[in-house]
Amino acid sequence: MDLGLENRNVVVTGGSSGIGAEIVKAFAKEGANVWFCGRCQQRIDTALECFDDVNIKPTGQALDVYDLDAFTSWVHSIANIDIFVPNVSALSDEWDDVVYKDLLATQQAIDVVVPILLKSPIAALTYIGSKASGTTVSNANAYGAGKAALAHYMKSLSLTHAPELRVNTVSPGDTFTEDGLWGRCKNTAPQQYQRVLDRNPMGRLAMPEEIANVVAFISSPTASFVSGANWYVDGASTHHVQY
Repeated sequence: MDLGLENRNVVVTGGSSGIGAEIVKAFAKEGANVWFCGRCQQRIDTALECFDDVNIKPTGQALDVYDLDAFTSWVHSIANIDIFVPNVSALSDEWDDVVYKDLLATQQAIDVVVPILLKSPIAALTYIGSKASGTTVSNANAYGAGKAALAHYMKSLSLTHAPELRVNTVSPGDTFTEDGLWGRCKNTAPQQYQRVLDRNPMGRLAMPEEIANVVAFISSPTASFVSGANWYVDGASTHHVQY
């Protein structure tokens, strides 16, 4: 399926590793021009080495999105933006991290990018959330509350900016990356890792590219009437029904 992303301009935050890097790759494979950022230049360089099989190589920038001035300067260096994917999270259950590094940093980044997005005829914003936004998890109080707040914010933005800008959330379930939480868990706590597998009806965890493929589709003109949605990519691991 042609997603209509060729020569479109895409910006992804937190795109140097894990799900973020696969999101960058998914857009690049569709022929999009992709700019991504991450805090570590070494990770950016490593990610860029993995993009040799795409026609248009993405552009990486080392910066911290929590530095609003640096982020604003970077965004304004890009001529125009059609799609924005805010993908940065502190992955912390500390309230200060959730408030300042998840909520405020995401909101401020969106405020910078939205005026540029609104100039695009296919404008889309796809926030990368978590299934924790709709489930209660022991010892993940602040993290879940922060993700729920941001999912609500995206829904509100979809109404605020309709019809000029489509806003959606993609909420991954347990996702495996070698250097991520579950990759480390598999090596250091195999019994706990097995319990995680057992709670997933598919009998496995998601792979980052499976999340990225959904993000590319939802953000593309092919999904032109999808806005205000929260897409759970969780292999049926959540039990609630979204009304």
